[in-house]
Amino acid sequence: MADIFDDPDFQAFLRRAKEQMFPKMKDSAISVMILGDPDPKLCIELGAAILYDKPILVLVPEDAKVPANLTRCASAIIQGNLKDPKTAKRMQEAIDKILANDLRTRPVSLGFAVKTDPAH
Repeated sequence: MADIFDDPDFQAFLRRAKEQMFPKMKDSAISVMILGDPDPKLCIELGAAILYDKPILVLVPEDAKVPANLTRCASAIIQGNLKDPKTAKRMQEAIDKILANDLRTRPVSLGFAVKTDPAH
């Protein structure tokens, strides 16, 4: 059986994740995900959001069971259908609340100025 890590397509996927997905996630204030059947992209995005310590908002289909471990790492979970305007409104409200209240998304005042030497 061939090792998946030797597969050129898999290597290209990992390279795109490292060069494109990770920098975008690192620079983002929040991670918003739509839970469906687990797929590699969703799994990598969730793992990166956890490792980058990003607030995580997850939309879960109405009829889906929310995994217990997901409830422990998500900042908010909304169950519903994104095509429903009420769900979209709840998602926006959750994003606004997370951005307003989560310390990871706001600059923190240290109570003093930090001067940097422009020569360095």
